[in-house]
Amino acid sequence: MTRVYLIRLRNFLLTTLTQVLIFSQIHLFGYATAYIYIIFLLKLPRHTTRNELMLWAFTMGLIVDIFGNTPGVNSAAATLMAFTRGYILESFVQKGTSDDFVPSAATMSWSKYIVYSLTSLLFFCIILFLLELFTINYPLTLLMGVGGSTLLTLLFIIATELFNRK
Repeated sequence: MTRVYLIRLRNFLLTTLTQVLIFSQIHLFGYATAYIYIIFLLKLPRHTTRNELMLWAFTMGLIVDIFGNTPGVNSAAATLMAFTRGYILESFVQKGTSDDFVPSAATMSWSKYIVYSLTSLLFFCIILFLLELFTINYPLTLLMGVGGSTLLTLLFIIATELFNRK
């Protein structure tokens, strides 16, 4: 059990540092940013409790907020995504699947995993950009930010899955 949490802590640190040091500095066309740290939340096992998942998400989001000078935006969006992750995951997992199930393209089909990731990312990005802009008076800016960031992050999720494929 301790080994599992040490591996989880290592993955937490790697994804958070990668986000803070590399991906938060890259803004394609001024709108699209890859939120690579969401992969950690998407890949947690199914049996992870909602409270634990929300704690991981809040902590990750808070670290990204501190280093990105975005007061509470990432932590709120990541926490809300973590809260809904169980409901989203259940709609793509067959009944009777074991509790130690880890969402991935290998355990689900590629199409289900991509739709699961896309749904979670879209929810995350909508919340993130609504909180960041704090208005809906600029729908084009909102759409370009949400669409660009969702697609860019989804490309990195697919690349990560292809890289980790055995």
